[in-house]
Amino acid sequence: MDVDEKKEKSARKKKSRYRQLDSLQKRIKVQFHNKSLLNRALTHRSFVNEASSPIKDNERLEYLGDSVLALVVNEYLFYRFEEYHEGDLAKIKSAVVSETTLAKVSAEINLGSYILLGRGEELSGGRVRDSILANTMEALIGAIYLDSGLKEAKKFVLALLKADIERIDRLSYLRDPKTTLQEIVQKKYKERPIYEVAEEKGPDHQKEFTVRLIINGNIAATGRGNSKRKAEMDAARKVLERHHEDRDLLQ
Repeated sequence: MDVDEKKEKSARKKKSRYRQLDSLQKRIKVQFHNKSLLNRALTHRSFVNEASSPIKDNERLEYLGDSVLALVVNEYLFYRFEEYHEGDLAKIKSAVVSETTLAKVSAEINLGSYILLGRGEELSGGRVRDSILANTMEALIGAIYLDSGLKEAKKFVLALLKADIERIDRLSYLRDPKTTLQEIVQKKYKERPIYEVAEEKGPDHQKEFTVRLIINGNIAATGRGNSKRKAEMDAARKVLERHHEDRDLLQ
């Protein structure tokens, strides 16, 4: 392939990518001034590792988006539930910004189809993996904040999460899933659920923990989070969702 053919191929690829980004902007009702910022928010580190030219992944945007998300949700909870104590607000917030919830809302806008992934990650199901979807959502929030400011980021976050905030408030067991699950398991099996760390990866400032939740000698769920506690809460929440739907704890 000669130089002109390479340039033409690169131009076609770039044009196709920008059409994808336009499609996502319409879906999320956010118009970026700087589309390269949006593209970076959707760039997983596995894609960067396989790229032939130097590009940046979305991990710094994810770090920023995590803080913006927490601020927006905390402010909403503060004014929405004036009668709640700090502990109740913290429990609702923890459930709302969990990997499970963020992955769910990411799937609702089909975010996975827009992520740039390395071939290995693609083949292993990265587009539908909760951790990748949740992290990319945080990166997208960070990109919106940088591109359009806090007001636009707040509008985007609440449009996605307000229904889940109300749902989690109604389902009080989700506010403290570990305690609720322990009570159920002790009543049914006369023992406590066991949480085991299955994997710990990432740099110190951005750890990701994977925890197995074991009930009655069986792995009932796997949870993930940026701390052991959050991973355990995630796993417990998944089991409680099943239990609430009248499904067996161990399914």
